[in-house]
Amino acid sequence: MKIGVKTYSDVELLKHFEDKTDFFEIMALEKPNQEVIEFIKKTKVPIVIHSQHKVFGINNADKSRYDKNLESLKVAIDLANQTNSNKIIVHPGEVDKNDKDNSSEKNSEDLIKSLNDKRIIIENMPYYNGSPLCSKPKDMKRYLKNTKTKMCFDVNHAISSALSLKENYLEIMKEFIKLKPVHYHLGGQKIKEKDITHLHFDESEINLQEIIKTLPKNAEITLEVGIDIKKTDDDLELIRKIVKELKKD
Repeated sequence: MKIGVKTYSDVELLKHFEDKTDFFEIMALEKPNQEVIEFIKKTKVPIVIHSQHKVFGINNADKSRYDKNLESLKVAIDLANQTNSNKIIVHPGEVDKNDKDNSSEKNSEDLIKSLNDKRIIIENMPYYNGSPLCSKPKDMKRYLKNTKTKMCFDVNHAISSALSLKENYLEIMKEFIKLKPVHYHLGGQKIKEKDITHLHFDESEINLQEIIKTLPKNAEITLEVGIDIKKTDDDLELIRKIVKELKKD
């Protein structure tokens, strides 16, 4: 397994982990920290790009935001070009059932298809109120087929979906993994509070060993944990320790 760390704009984190991580995942911000940009252009550590999402006002299923959505994806593509990245992670968006004129899965699929970029990989979303796209394995399978894209599997999103649907999260994980993801996200999470994710592992309730054992041995996993560098160091060491132990079994 390859393990990477993620940041939006923390150049100190990048410098700290340059000799410790297998790759960096970088958010493609509209107004990025130029120090971060210069660092990732020069580093020899492979770069994975993540496009902007809901937090930044992006919803690729909403055609009323088409220009903003498209521009954010172009920013991600441009950063991928600058850093020789072969992965651009994209959230498919969510459908507003009360706005059928502007909101649909087809809008999202058409936007992704129009870019015709094989580096784009689609991330599964957490299920709530039935609105986010690609929150169930069957829905992700349809989306991937329609857009001819590949998948980023977010373990925590799948756990949240399973909790909302009152299903076994390991079974949902296995169904997603059948779709052959090319990238993975994993962070700490509260089980009883399904929307609280991106925690450091010492704050988490999930069974890491059980989850890692379920993932493919060649998985490339971004740690989506907190922003504390020391705790992220501990998180990285813990994951590598678990992987090493599982190899012995």
